[in-house]
Amino acid sequence: MAKIRKIYRYPDGSKNHFVVDANFLANRFIPPSCVHGANQVARIQHCNEWWDEIDAQLNADRARVYIPDICIAETFKVLAQKYYVEGWFTSPVDLNNARNRLRKAITTPTSVLKAAMRRIKYHDISTTRDIIISVDRFYELFHKSKLNVSLPDLIVVATAKYLVDFYDVPKQFLHIVTLDRQLRAGSQKIQELPNAYDPTESGDRRDRIFADRKAKPAA
Repeated sequence: MAKIRKIYRYPDGSKNHFVVDANFLANRFIPPSCVHGANQVARIQHCNEWWDEIDAQLNADRARVYIPDICIAETFKVLAQKYYVEGWFTSPVDLNNARNRLRKAITTPTSVLKAAMRRIKYHDISTTRDIIISVDRFYELFHKSKLNVSLPDLIVVATAKYLVDFYDVPKQFLHIVTLDRQLRAGSQKIQELPNAYDPTESGDRRDRIFADRKAKPAA
């Protein structure tokens, strides 16, 4: 059965749960004015359109973002590369501003953590034994489909499976967001995985994926 590639802004009886990879997360903190080339600027803008949607749902308490711990480290590496290797950030100040914005976004203040009615927008997921075991299995499945997926991206899909199995996150409300085309393609072939979206692909642009109609809970 084909997967329905829609994300409803008002999910009945649940939240939307987004598992994000390092490149998608990093692009939120790279100003388009720093980017070299019209194509790269467009990629940043398409990611920001998705982030605007996600942020609106986070602020309305209709969503949560999950980040594998290795992807947090990878995101800081991506930002550093934009300064030291690719020259997008022209000064250390620009790099530090991006790093600080990232830290502020993904860090939950102690006052919020201690609150009785706390609302957690971002949650980091440690690389557990179950995730490590799943990495091996998913590598085999992607390899059989002749898809080459990096270790961090395998951890992303293993984390998504972990959220379904151990957090009881309904698969229809779980969404992988990645800029890796092979991960996106593989998710469409592996039925146990939720949908993976690449905001820079024309078929996954914000206006094609997000819908106002309320999603019905699973039977």
